[in-house]
Amino acid sequence: MDHRSDRLLLVAQAGVGVAALAIMSLYPPAEGRILLIPVVDRDVNATARLALSSGAALLGAGPLRGSLVVVGSRSRLAARLRPWRTLMLAAPPAGCGSPSRQATVA
Repeated sequence: MDHRSDRLLLVAQAGVGVAALAIMSLYPPAEGRILLIPVVDRDVNATARLALSSGAALLGAGPLRGSLVVVGSRSRLAARLRPWRTLMLAAPPAGCGSPSRQATVA
């Protein structure tokens, strides 16, 4: 192998490593803070009802319109979600939810 292909291989490996870390940081925990992002219906009340019906506690509004930060079980939330209608992501402590912006259920 020449030096050019060695560099290309190193860059490819670094890219795969960075992508893997990004994906792992967004994967929601089994239990804990989860960010729910509605894809189709941006109604925060519908998202809140979905979270509450799965036994999750509302923590606050998320960074996107209609999104919520909840504390609950990933498996219980996933059982209630319709595929491709709501995304579940890990909710990092900074930037997701605030106690002053609590969601209300209609």
